[in-house]
Amino acid sequence: MQEISNTIDSRRGIRRVAIIGMGAVGSAFAYALIHEGRVRELLFVDKDKRRAEGQMMDLSHCLPWGRPIKMEIGDLDSAASCDMVVITAGVAQKTGESRIDLVKRNADIFAEFFPRLPEANPRGLFVIITNPVDVMTRLALNLSHISPEQVFGTGTTLDTGRFRFLLSHHLKVDPRNIHAYVIGEHGDSEVLVWSRAHVGPFSLEEYGDLTGRPITAEVQRDVTAGVKTAAYEIIERKGATNYAIGLATEKLFESVSFNQGTLQTVSRALSGAYGFDDLCLSTPCRLQRDGALEPLEIPLSPEEHKALMRSAETLDEVYQSLKV
Repeated sequence: MQEISNTIDSRRGIRRVAIIGMGAVGSAFAYALIHEGRVRELLFVDKDKRRAEGQMMDLSHCLPWGRPIKMEIGDLDSAASCDMVVITAGVAQKTGESRIDLVKRNADIFAEFFPRLPEANPRGLFVIITNPVDVMTRLALNLSHISPEQVFGTGTTLDTGRFRFLLSHHLKVDPRNIHAYVIGEHGDSEVLVWSRAHVGPFSLEEYGDLTGRPITAEVQRDVTAGVKTAAYEIIERKGATNYAIGLATEKLFESVSFNQGTLQTVSRALSGAYGFDDLCLSTPCRLQRDGALEPLEIPLSPEEHKALMRSAETLDEVYQSLKV
């Protein structure tokens, strides 16, 4: 009998994606995928089937301006045939509620997905968006018993984008020229790595001095506060954050599907980075067809390293409180 390998074929792009949870975030991700036209089939899974149907009807009307994509409504069993399963399902973050406060409510919901999904789809990639994403990613990984590369969360990709945007606004430069990262928890204890931030070939200080827009202590405080409070400010005004995380997730999909090796601050098991193993938090990882590869340690200032250790302790305490 011919032996079947569990190794993912890196030459084959992601053709079929399941989205579990078709609320604001799931639909924003689906729209980004359709707009870019880089996927062939989309499967929508939601407890509220009529909502999923409504989202699919609306999204299908985008197709005359894009590439042909097959869309369908399915269930968890249908996700076993998908190359990538993106999970946004969970209760929404309330106004004034921290992401950590969500954990016990969403852990119960995740118990419905794992280990059922990985058992049925051992070669699939599982991308977690549900908050608190670091804790939920660790829970999903430990319930699934598949390799850490295959289970990763969106982590601080959105926070990193916010960091770059706010720096670009101050420096009056294209945010795509800014190389700056947020690591640790996707939440209140996240760490903005100011010591390693650059604009093209220039340090922030060099670029600020050259252009007359210095990075002062006040600017650092304002940008840090802007990144850390962004979600709360948006939720207070419109009830949810969805567009930016939808597009950010599409970029993760693109990097994996095209085997690009892009560095992204996704949340995955650290496998020894910073002295931790199964703890999940964000640090740059290369994204390829096999998933999120080895986490890379950023050389940090002493203050940043202490902050990252506090972030790790916070996440571990929350996970241990689940008693799973």
